[in-house]
Amino acid sequence: MPADPVPYSDDLETIDTDAEAETIVALEKDFDRILETTYENSGRAIRGVHAKSHGVAKGTFTVMDGLPPELAQGLFARAGAHEAYIRMSTNAGDILHDNIHLPRGFALKVCGVEGERMPGADGSTQDFIFLNAPAFPAPNAQAFAKNLDLTSRTTDKAEWLKKIAADTFKLTNDARQALGLDPAPSLAALGGVPHSEPLSLEYFSTTPFRYGDYVAKFMLRPSAAWMKALDGATVEIGDDRDGLRHHVREQMMRNDAEWDFCVQLLRDPRKQPVEDSSVEWPQDVSPFEKVATLKIPAQDSWDEETVRTVNDTLHFSSWTGLAAHVPLGNTNRARRHTYRHSLEFRAQRSGCPMHEPS
Repeated sequence: MPADPVPYSDDLETIDTDAEAETIVALEKDFDRILETTYENSGRAIRGVHAKSHGVAKGTFTVMDGLPPELAQGLFARAGAHEAYIRMSTNAGDILHDNIHLPRGFALKVCGVEGERMPGADGSTQDFIFLNAPAFPAPNAQAFAKNLDLTSRTTDKAEWLKKIAADTFKLTNDARQALGLDPAPSLAALGGVPHSEPLSLEYFSTTPFRYGDYVAKFMLRPSAAWMKALDGATVEIGDDRDGLRHHVREQMMRNDAEWDFCVQLLRDPRKQPVEDSSVEWPQDVSPFEKVATLKIPAQDSWDEETVRTVNDTLHFSSWTGLAAHVPLGNTNRARRHTYRHSLEFRAQRSGCPMHEPS
């Protein structure tokens, strides 16, 4: 039996105010370089990371009834259905050809959420940000800033060189796996990943969050039979610059998609650190447990109106939501400022403030 979940305490975080402030300044400088470059080249204000989406859609997020007390926390304290938006993406800050091997992202916005909000979190939504990896590619924001500096300096530069680099990183990770080693997170972050089927992947929050009285990480796990049958499949991109978008659109127009939303509670702070976001929390210490279902009925995942709403007027941030789900750890604390910085740039340049759905 797993150990009891650890109650939330401020002592779980270790905050170095001066060092983190310096890192945030460096991150915002790099984001400015990405945002200004892509705006100058495209004439549009796009996201500083995960700029290219390959699927957006609307559906229903349903919290399960009868959850045990340790899981019935925050948003999940009350059973019921909520309207939801999703945005599937790749992680680069510029719009690249889909034949470049890049990590995937999945953003979820749950609407009509009642309860005390985080400071500055307008509206009544709860956002969740996921990556297709169980841990973040850097242990903290300081290490991530070094990777972002390289990314920002190569934004909109020599796409063919980025493809060569990403292919090289992938071959290195393939070789590691052939030797029985895990893929290197740092290489995966730079593009060392296969063209995996987006609708068969598990997506992880990678960083911890307050979970009411406790602490947790989150995961989305495919649950529809047709999605699980695609496990291990890859997508043939070829010369199609938007191959992922076209593939996802074809799949979602003919199938209802469904994911289990799962929670992994903090049970052992030594094996499940809050401040080091590069550590995968072991599931033998604390398994993921289902608390909700995300259903996306068959639809056009590149519908013009929905794309315009999600890509141009909405934003997704782990700092949008309930006080019961405040993001924790160094990486998340830096995200609060950099997400807001990117949001303000987009709103100013587009002449349209980002807003939450009513």
